[in-house]
Amino acid sequence: MAIETTSADRIASDQNMQEHDENSFYNVHSMSKQKLVMRTGELGMEIEPKLASQLYNESNLQYDQTLLNRVDVWHQVMVHHDNNCSKQKVLEILFNAVPTSDFFPVAYRRYVNLDFFMIRMCTQALMKLFEGGLKLKSGQTELPISVRLGAARFCSGQIFPRQVIEKAVKERCDNATQYGNMNMLNLDCFAAHSYVDELCINLGNRTQFEAVCSVIGNVLSEAAHINTLRLSNNGISHISLLAGLKANQLVSLDLRGNRIKHPSLLRHLRELPLLELYVADNGLTEVPDHQKLLCTFFPKLLKLDSNLIQTQAVNALYNVDDVEEVEITSPGTLLTASDLNLEAFQKYQMSPNWHLMTVHHGGTCNKQDILDALLNLLDAHQFFPCYYKTYSKRDEFLVKSCFKALKILVNQKLKLPIPSRHTVLTLSLAMNVAVPGDRDVKPLKKLEHFVSKRFHLGNLDLCSMQTALNEYKFVDFRARSRSTLDYMINYAAEKYSASCFVLRLRHNELQNCMALTSLSKFKKLVSLDLRFNSLAKISDLRGIPYNTINEVFLDNNPLCSTVSSSVDYVQQVKKYFSMLQQLDGSPLVGNFSVFQNYICTPEAYKFAEMFVQHYFSLYDSFERDKLHELYHSKAQFSMTCGFDINQSVPLNPLQQAQANYNHFSRNILQFNGNTDRSMSMLILGNERIGCLLMSFPSTVFDLYSFHIDVPIFTPDHVLITVHGRLKEGESSLLSQSLGFTRTWLIKPCGKGKHLFENALEYKIHNDMLHLYSTTDQENEIPSNGNEAKQNTDAQKDAPLSDGDDRTNALIVLQELTRLDHQWATRCLEESSWNLKLALNVFLKLYESKRIPPAAFVDGAS
Repeated sequence: MAIETTSADRIASDQNMQEHDENSFYNVHSMSKQKLVMRTGELGMEIEPKLASQLYNESNLQYDQTLLNRVDVWHQVMVHHDNNCSKQKVLEILFNAVPTSDFFPVAYRRYVNLDFFMIRMCTQALMKLFEGGLKLKSGQTELPISVRLGAARFCSGQIFPRQVIEKAVKERCDNATQYGNMNMLNLDCFAAHSYVDELCINLGNRTQFEAVCSVIGNVLSEAAHINTLRLSNNGISHISLLAGLKANQLVSLDLRGNRIKHPSLLRHLRELPLLELYVADNGLTEVPDHQKLLCTFFPKLLKLDSNLIQTQAVNALYNVDDVEEVEITSPGTLLTASDLNLEAFQKYQMSPNWHLMTVHHGGTCNKQDILDALLNLLDAHQFFPCYYKTYSKRDEFLVKSCFKALKILVNQKLKLPIPSRHTVLTLSLAMNVAVPGDRDVKPLKKLEHFVSKRFHLGNLDLCSMQTALNEYKFVDFRARSRSTLDYMINYAAEKYSASCFVLRLRHNELQNCMALTSLSKFKKLVSLDLRFNSLAKISDLRGIPYNTINEVFLDNNPLCSTVSSSVDYVQQVKKYFSMLQQLDGSPLVGNFSVFQNYICTPEAYKFAEMFVQHYFSLYDSFERDKLHELYHSKAQFSMTCGFDINQSVPLNPLQQAQANYNHFSRNILQFNGNTDRSMSMLILGNERIGCLLMSFPSTVFDLYSFHIDVPIFTPDHVLITVHGRLKEGESSLLSQSLGFTRTWLIKPCGKGKHLFENALEYKIHNDMLHLYSTTDQENEIPSNGNEAKQNTDAQKDAPLSDGDDRTNALIVLQELTRLDHQWATRCLEESSWNLKLALNVFLKLYESKRIPPAAFVDGAS
């Protein structure tokens, strides 16, 4: 509210107005007027406490918003320091508190107890001071603030900060020769210019530097002879603002003595045709190889500080793409181990902004140590360090959208254990230091791009991911991170669930499979390759859900040496892959090319393989009750066993189990020629046979011990004999394996249906089983570690790339056509292993009815 005063009153008041004395005490509560005379010649201003608002301080923060927004008044800001803080320090703390807001302090006056200044049209800066509780904090220093809103009227002719800046820059340009040479615009120590004596200049403030850059651009466009710009000793950190000078032919830029933290920040200036660049006395000089990186941005550079650049062509370290460096625009809210406010941290849970993490290592750890330690601690949560910068005593990077991961670090008091170095590092967090932009790096989009590049013709190849992920700029991925792999697998499942048949994950240092929970979403996945990882035990497969996978590769993992036998190996792996048919490249029913010892036609070979595999897969599964469907309605089953048991003495558990088998034995010698009793032990009919087989204990067959004979293979009769070993299930009391011989007589009994109407259906007509005790030597089953090594040596030594491509093509073709291995291989060989051509070959053969029904997997079952 304005109050008119008479001329006499003004004269009387002027007699009491005197310019301040720096050694005097300033009375904050005085209501006397105070005249501020401008040393730079502008019209002075009068502070009138009676016309101003009440005095605001840390105990009174409810300010008048309307008065704060007025442009026709000056506001007075007082910083209480009690002579314990210099003017330079006070201004440094002030500008650090409002680095991106309009902030132009004028008429700065210093007293013994406090300093004050006047500001106008700096609403955002004042609001930030109020939000900070009217306190300035820097380390252990804390300075209270008092504010009077509307302390003085604004009049025409008073100081206008942007005009003062423009006037000072133009003066340096017009008198360039006095400040160096005629082709140089010298703005060194710009705050010391006499024109800005009543204006506090700090080009570390983005708004002030933006004003200076705008004037520089206008001046250089009018003064074509100037090609050198000196901006040394100005506290500059927002270097991207100079990118607007790309239209001017600057060949020399001096940025010495500023606060540029990392050389990557200068990539914004890469369009400037610089021949000389000076960056000494900036934080960026602490970065290893900073000179090499700067030469990347400025390939025409001839001189960097005092060094002459020998070549003008330097290989680029960074690909130029649509991703830009994030510029830190605010100091944010600092959280340290000694000043950790958990309640204040909670408010950042939904923050979309960038946060700055600083790792204080004192030179004892490198980047790899730090990233590995973070991975071990935050493995289950999304956490992607972006824009990683390395310094001599600390490293720092930006993160966003990772509150859960940050909460873990905060709960650990911002301590990071580094097991590889036997030390614990201290962290600090600056929250909300930058607002996300459209050209910021987006880690999840990078992962999606990576997955899309790795999918081809039904195969998702995620082998050796770390090397490829390292090629992405501005973000550090860890291939074995649970959260990273989980996102990639889930994304692939959503995009390729109906067309992905093969997933390869070898050479990724995986220690568990908890990231593979999305495998159940792949509708047609049949092959999973986990070779050459760090799976230490079978239980590390935990996390794999129910799936349709029938081929698994686990060799060259430490878990292979932890199993006692091949049977145990297969049994444990099948807990996670219920449809498993091949493990480490070998069929589960043994290697038939080795263990089949008969000489007959190829048709018999294929028939025996399919039958034996199908029969024992059902027998060892929870679907044993379906075995009766394989028998003819009038089939016969008989069993003999040769266990010598003395019934006159108490039986041990092994003997008791053998006695149970003897109960079903049909050994004619034991019946003393009683043929009636012998016939009564013959089991007739598929239903009775099924019930008997269900009554037997659960078993595990040593598939690698099988020897198969096919003495008879005619259109009317097939006779198959299998010799091998078995053990009862884990709950059995048997400690030894049993030998067995089983002989089936099989006959055709009908035709198939639909596509396989020409195929014959076979049934078992006679089944004879003989059990016997094995010798100690026979009981010794080779350990799977050695056996698997022998079976897969050829695969390990062979080149992986070509073989994998052919394997992928074979799997995809078999899944699409249902052809057996032999016919699918034939189609691919005739097409030079080109999958698309092979599909065309199949269609032509199928349409011309040149493929027999037996060539289809479903038709042979």
